[in-house]
Amino acid sequence: MMETRWALVTGGSSGIGAAYAEELAKRGYAILIVSNQPAETEAKAKLLHDLYAIETKILVMDLAKAESAKEVFDFCQTQHLTIEVLVNNAGMFFWSSLTKVADSTVAKMLQLHLTTPTMLCYYFGKQMQERGRGYILNATSICAWMAFPTLAMYTSTKNYLKQFSYAIHYEMKQYGVNVCHVAPGAVDTGLYNLSAAKRKQLLKWHLMHTPNLIARKGLKGLFGGRKRVVPGAFNYLVVLLVKICPLFIVNSIRKRFFKQL
Repeated sequence: MMETRWALVTGGSSGIGAAYAEELAKRGYAILIVSNQPAETEAKAKLLHDLYAIETKILVMDLAKAESAKEVFDFCQTQHLTIEVLVNNAGMFFWSSLTKVADSTVAKMLQLHLTTPTMLCYYFGKQMQERGRGYILNATSICAWMAFPTLAMYTSTKNYLKQFSYAIHYEMKQYGVNVCHVAPGAVDTGLYNLSAAKRKQLLKWHLMHTPNLIARKGLKGLFGGRKRVVPGAFNYLVVLLVKICPLFIVNSIRKRFFKQL
């Protein structure tokens, strides 16, 4: 009997993570969703099972805990799940100057964006190398190329994931494992507290993209052997421009629009 191919998606109960889970289910993967949203996680797993006749499992936990990556790995070992695709999608976002947020919030983002995905890449990447096959997708952002005041934590942690993904892409490719980071810009979710009309307008102008588009393009790049995907022509242009944009211009924008943060 052929071994079941499993895809693990962190933060897979909503938003881009849910889109990744569905796109992988369409490709015939069994899906393990890891999230801290019990009702949404269970509902998404049931929907994927019913729609695509694939096996699903859930693991409800806080990925911002120090030992969360090891707990996820141990769960998969106990359940005898062969993880062929790892999607490190779970994350958080806030606008604020560093010293105006609680220290617990700073620590949570560091754990969620740095330690947990790094250790998940370590544990599952090691198994993938031993099997000679596997895929790892790390969710970054076009912010990874920026040093923007009021987003110091977000941009810096996403930059780490970007650089980390590039490095282990070359380390692991010789063992048959592809590592790709996907760097979207604005995504059509409730994250930015925009009105439905404004979101519709931004989608029309291609300045914002749907989670499904991000997931489709991201997985196409991952399975195609690419090391980076920047969905959307506008976002790709932004990446090119921020590389040459002087920091005093960035700070001027911050003073004009984000002075209170």
